[in-house]
Amino acid sequence: MKLSEYMFLFVFFSFIGWILEVIFRSFNARAFVNPGFLKGSYLPIYGIGALILTFCAAHLQESSLPVKGLVYLFVTTGLEFITGFIFDGCLRLPLWDYSGQRFRIKNYVCLQFSIYWLILAFAFEYLVLPVYLSFFDLLNPVAVHIFAIVVPGVMFADWTVRFAKIIWEKKGKGRLLSGDDESEFMNIAKPLIDHPDVQRLADFRHHHYKTRFDHSLEVAWHSFLISRKLSLDCDATVRGALLHDLFFYDWLREGPRLHGFRHPRISLKNAREVTVLSKKEEDIIIKHMWPLTIIPPRYPESWVVCFVDTYCTMRDYVTGNGKVRVPK
Repeated sequence: MKLSEYMFLFVFFSFIGWILEVIFRSFNARAFVNPGFLKGSYLPIYGIGALILTFCAAHLQESSLPVKGLVYLFVTTGLEFITGFIFDGCLRLPLWDYSGQRFRIKNYVCLQFSIYWLILAFAFEYLVLPVYLSFFDLLNPVAVHIFAIVVPGVMFADWTVRFAKIIWEKKGKGRLLSGDDESEFMNIAKPLIDHPDVQRLADFRHHHYKTRFDHSLEVAWHSFLISRKLSLDCDATVRGALLHDLFFYDWLREGPRLHGFRHPRISLKNAREVTVLSKKEEDIIIKHMWPLTIIPPRYPESWVVCFVDTYCTMRDYVTGNGKVRVPK
């Protein structure tokens, strides 16, 4: 399958999953329930699950049912656990709650629903996927390609706006941090801010009228606010955020091809020459461009910096505001 075909499959089953969840939850609540974290009519977890199951089905054709069952159970329950951990454990936004169920793990997964997902996985392979492939063959390839580009872009923008709203809601409840907390931020950041290589970032325009130094400082500040609120590792968050764009070229006019994919590794290499990095700080730098990095961030702090970086970038291009509101 081509990339556009995989993306179309992802979007299609994100929509189908949304419909299934609406029916299930609305029936239980006796009222319409939008089950998604996002505004649109899609649940990306189902799209991701469909992609993984399609890959597994293609490579397990000769395997026995018990082997397939173990793989499908691991895939579906693992995906549910990771999603629950990210939203509840990292962002404090639980999407579901299994607290009333037996045989559960941290309210993210439980035996009863793991069995449901296993049954759905087999139904997907033997019933749903063949019908989908027959339907897909009838579609216009050009329309598929356009759809596979536009809709995921809309979904990602939806995610970014939703995450930005969370940031402002957390900041909007009065003053989030005290003067002592601002001092804490500067105590963490100042050794890196004063380093000549970090100071060099002020010579490069990054987004509109904002320099790369200002952008990095802003990402570090907002990431610090959220990490402090979520009781995460503020030191690693600030240090990783300050160094996430540590490259020394005008990416709009020069530098390596595929800059978006390659500059995290360039920044990591430069950051290692500036200071000794922890595994968490390295993960923040190398994964800040997810999903372009394919492999998702490993730590909650990496997720925070990743989404704050996206939020700050989008705000720069939408508002064109070059001012940076951070502690002095």
